[in-house]
Amino acid sequence: MYQQEPVSFNLDWKVPCVIYFARRNITKLYDLKVTNPITSEVLYATSSLVNTPRRMNMMFMPLDEGEKLSACSVVGIDAEFVTLNQEEAELRSDGTRSTIKPSQMSVARISVVRGKGELMGEPFIDDYISTSEQVVDYLTQFSGIQPGDLDAAISSKHLTTLKATYLKLRHLADAGVIFVGHGLKKDFRVINMIVAKEQVTDTVDLFHLPRQRRISLKFLAWYFLGINIQSTSHDSIEDARTALKLYHKYKELIAEGKEVQAAIKEMYEKGRALQWKIPEEDTDQSQGSVAKKDII
Repeated sequence: MYQQEPVSFNLDWKVPCVIYFARRNITKLYDLKVTNPITSEVLYATSSLVNTPRRMNMMFMPLDEGEKLSACSVVGIDAEFVTLNQEEAELRSDGTRSTIKPSQMSVARISVVRGKGELMGEPFIDDYISTSEQVVDYLTQFSGIQPGDLDAAISSKHLTTLKATYLKLRHLADAGVIFVGHGLKKDFRVINMIVAKEQVTDTVDLFHLPRQRRISLKFLAWYFLGINIQSTSHDSIEDARTALKLYHKYKELIAEGKEVQAAIKEMYEKGRALQWKIPEEDTDQSQGSVAKKDII
């Protein structure tokens, strides 16, 4: 059963957009070199489904040939999603709720930012993903996606196909790049992409104590970085940058010889005292910086 899983496709629940096979021991059996069919050229592409330059607002700077990403290169990543089908549920006779069919999520935007150098934090991928299926909820409050963003006829975004964006992510993963983000387990699951555990650094896990609640990116950014994010809606570039900053903050604490677990424990104590709500007086960046000095 499991042996047939990779080569059988039940179109009722999965549709492949990219697929390639490589035998693991092929070089031992034959005198040849196996090359990845997905090259770095996919990262240099700027083509969009929006073919009116005056209307398209490109919010990223693609990599150039001098920027080579290889094993252990670090990038920040975040993804936003929309709902294609609402959850179907029913109430049982005892008053409990039973899910008949879960909601179907679809990736709508993927942003990837540089992890180091003079351009650290600058996005080189910011793709909005076109879908032929009807979107029933853009989840704008949580995704920042607006009606029309995914429609090539009226969109002002850098709109691509899922395949085009998937090729970029697949190349990064095959190159051994380290992905830094917040809640990446869910992101990669909905994107339908498997990335080796050693290539994923999730800030939701870095700043987490066992058997305790997982902390939001917004609260971590306020506490450890002294900045306020997601003030109006979510933005995947902002979230990717913030996760990257938290990653570097974590490494900074270690480099300074500080007890990281103690700092995280203090954060939990502060969070419980505030009921995990950021004080209104600390919502601007400058006041947040003062608060950071006081509590770290």
